[in-house]
Amino acid sequence: MSAAKTVLVTLNVQGIGPEAATQPETALHGRDAHGRYAYGGGLARVLDMLRRQDIRATLFWPVFEAERCHGLLEQSLRDGHEAASQGNAYEDLGALGDREGEVLERARDRLARLAGAQPQGFRWTGGAFTPRTVPLLQQLGYRYDSSAIDDDAPYALDADGGPGMVELPWSEGLCDATHFSRRVTQDRAYAHWVEQGDALLAADGYACLTLHPRADNGVGRAARLQKVEQLLERFRAAGAGFKTGAQLAAEHARPD
Repeated sequence: MSAAKTVLVTLNVQGIGPEAATQPETALHGRDAHGRYAYGGGLARVLDMLRRQDIRATLFWPVFEAERCHGLLEQSLRDGHEAASQGNAYEDLGALGDREGEVLERARDRLARLAGAQPQGFRWTGGAFTPRTVPLLQQLGYRYDSSAIDDDAPYALDADGGPGMVELPWSEGLCDATHFSRRVTQDRAYAHWVEQGDALLAADGYACLTLHPRADNGVGRAARLQKVEQLLERFRAAGAGFKTGAQLAAEHARPD
């Protein structure tokens, strides 16, 4: 990595999809319906904040969610954000067997139709990859993956069957769900983000912030999003720049 500091702002666009993957939508009420907040105010509020900060983020879309808030997908694209893939509807890659390639291809094509361009990045939150996953992603034209937490800085995926691809790892410490799923206050979450972000930028010049627009474990609520904005301003004051996953992957693909 160079001496420059780069922050990758990512958003896992999750509404009711995680719950709907295991039970009928008609059964999602009360605390099982936190995800609906993303469709109303949560995602729109995050996009407004990014617009104020003049930051282009990478949004990882399951097709299930992109179809339910297509207007917000279009708004994110008008704002210059990247639309990356998070599969179809929270399927389990390990359970697909020989259908894995077909399912991944369908997710790519469906999101491409909705977003108007083929996604360059992929992220998986529903379990482990299979030995076929990275080679399949490479064959489908993906330039990077951002599913791993096994390193602090980007690395090439050649040895994993993805020649030309790069891994853009994310950090649990810089993920909202890590803290808010444990019911910590936004002040305590902010303190964790500061410690983790400062350390990562000092060590490798790279930090990946991962957010969700939900009301339970995400930052859709106004009080939580204020702390995210404060964190981004802190990173900027420390000399960090903001890039999308596609921009960062393109830089790593260029020879030194």
